[in-house]
Amino acid sequence: MKNDLIERYIYAVTRHLPLKMRSDVAKELDSLIADMLAERCGDIQPAEKDIRVVLTKLGTPEELAAKYSGDENRAFISGTYFLVYKRILKIVLPIASAGIAFASILTLGLEWDATLNPYALFGKAVGQIFGGIVGGVIQAFAIITVIFALLERKKVVFNDGDALSNLPPVPKAKAQIKPSEPIAGMIWCVIAAVFFLGFPQLAGAWTESTGWVPIFVPSVIRSFWFFIVLWAVLGITRESVKLIEGQYTKRLAVVAIFCDVLTAISAAVVFLNGKIMNPEFVSNITELLVGEGGDAISVLFVNFNLFLLGIVFFALILDLTTTTVKAWKYSKN
Repeated sequence: MKNDLIERYIYAVTRHLPLKMRSDVAKELDSLIADMLAERCGDIQPAEKDIRVVLTKLGTPEELAAKYSGDENRAFISGTYFLVYKRILKIVLPIASAGIAFASILTLGLEWDATLNPYALFGKAVGQIFGGIVGGVIQAFAIITVIFALLERKKVVFNDGDALSNLPPVPKAKAQIKPSEPIAGMIWCVIAAVFFLGFPQLAGAWTESTGWVPIFVPSVIRSFWFFIVLWAVLGITRESVKLIEGQYTKRLAVVAIFCDVLTAISAAVVFLNGKIMNPEFVSNITELLVGEGGDAISVLFVNFNLFLLGIVFFALILDLTTTTVKAWKYSKN
C-alpha cells in the first residue's frame, strides 16, 4: 500500500536489518499492514488515524526489527538495545580506529629521530599504529558494551513519546552511502598523513650517479606538520559525518563544504612552497628522463608539488560537487 507514513515505518524497521533480509521483510510488512487495515476499515479508504492505530499495534520499528533479526532474546544485551548497540559500534569503532591511528602518527612526527635506521623506524611506526588501534578499539568496545548493558538493566527508553512522529524519511537508493566508502576515506587520510609526516623520503627516483634521490626535502615537509595534521583531521571529520548520516543530506553538504575548503587551503600552504622540492632531484631530473618526451615529463617532475596540489584540488572539487549535488537532489531535511 502506497502511503508515506507506512513507507517510512517499513524503512525504519528494515534499516536495522542485514541487507539480504530487507527486501523480503519489507514485502512481508507491507502485506501485513495492508491486511490489518483491510480488517479494520473494510472497503473504506483508511485514514491517517487508522494507519497510526495499526502501526502502533505492530510496535516500534526497533521492537519489530529485533523480532525479525532474532536479537530480542540476547543474553547480555537484547532486543532494541542490541539493535542500537550494533549501530553505535558500526559508527564508533571505525572513527575510534582512525582517530587513534592519527594520534599515533602525530606522536611519531613529534618524536622523529633522523638517526634511526629507516627500516627500524618503519617497524616502530607500524607496531605503534596497529597496537594503538587494537588497544583503542578494545577499550571503545568494552565501554560501549558496558553502557548498553546498564541501559538495558535500567530499562532506559530510547523512543520517548510518539514513535510514529519521529520516523526517518525513506532515502532514495542513490542517496545512501555504503559504510565502506567513508571507512576507506578515513584509511586514505591516515595513509597520507603517515607518508608525509613519517616517510616522505620514500618518494623519489634512482640515478646511476647519485643513487636514490628523494623528490621532497623531509625536514621541510615535516615543518608543515600542523597543516598536514589539519588536512587529515578535516578528512576524517568529513568521512565520519558520512558514516553517521548514512546518506547525502544538507548537514553533510555543509560539513563537506567547510572541511573541503579548509583542506584545500592547508594543502595549498604545503604544496605551493617550492622549498619542499629537493634541489638535487630537480637538478638530476634530465638525467632520469632522457629520450623522446623527456623534456615535457621533466617539467612535470620539476613542478611535482604543483602537480600534487592539482590532484588534491581535483579530488576535493569532485567530492564537494558530488556531495552537494546529491544532497540538494535527494535530501528531504
